Amino acid sequence: MNGDGTQGDATRTEDLTDYTSLALAGLVQAAQLVHARANGLPATAPEIAAVKRAITTQNAGTMLEVFPVVQDFRLGVRIAINAISGKMSNVSTGEATAPEVLRYCLQLAALARRLARNSEALSQVSAALDQLPTEPDDAEYASVYRQSISPLGKPVRVTGIPELLRQAAVADEIRSLLLAGVRFAWLWHQLGGSRLQLVLRRGAVLSALKTLNKTLNDH
Repeated sequence: MNGDGTQGDATRTEDLTDYTSLALAGLVQAAQLVHARANGLPATAPEIAAVKRAITTQNAGTMLEVFPVVQDFRLGVRIAINAISGKMSNVSTGEATAPEVLRYCLQLAALARRLARNSEALSQVSAALDQLPTEPDDAEYASVYRQSISPLGKPVRVTGIPELLRQAAVADEIRSLLLAGVRFAWLWHQLGGSRLQLVLRRGAVLSALKTLNKTLNDH
């Protein structure tokens, strides 16, 4: 989880994306998908693929490698807007932000901060990701999460339907999505995002997310 390219790409005419806001949306989308999988709620294949794809982009040369199809993060942008604006549901879309999603976001961001402060753990994660095949499956992602991320601190306790959580395939996918959440939290911090910013500059963060939402819907 080292190189992430530069924000210079955002000035290209075909790429008008605010990547700091998009990284935050990626974190929120990963958390939302964890909640969906744990509770048997619907989720689209592009939304899931978008967050998992970012896991192995630790050596990306540009942001476009992390976010090749920015429209696939619309869900995360909308949920982030709901949460930061204090509206736990969106009347126009019918989407609701579950309290669990916010808890997952905070815990994943905390894990990313611990990872940034632990050079040995960071080297372990980078090496593990480098050893993954070209198209990893959920079990392989889950193994990286269990061995390199979980030991960093208090485990993220995922709540949902017990019968689903006991299924190995569901458990592996949830760990994959948690790993993706750490990746986006890491990237968000690299691009200048912080928990304090969400408190002190909440209005500016919300405005940026709304602008990004309009950009994604217009293109």
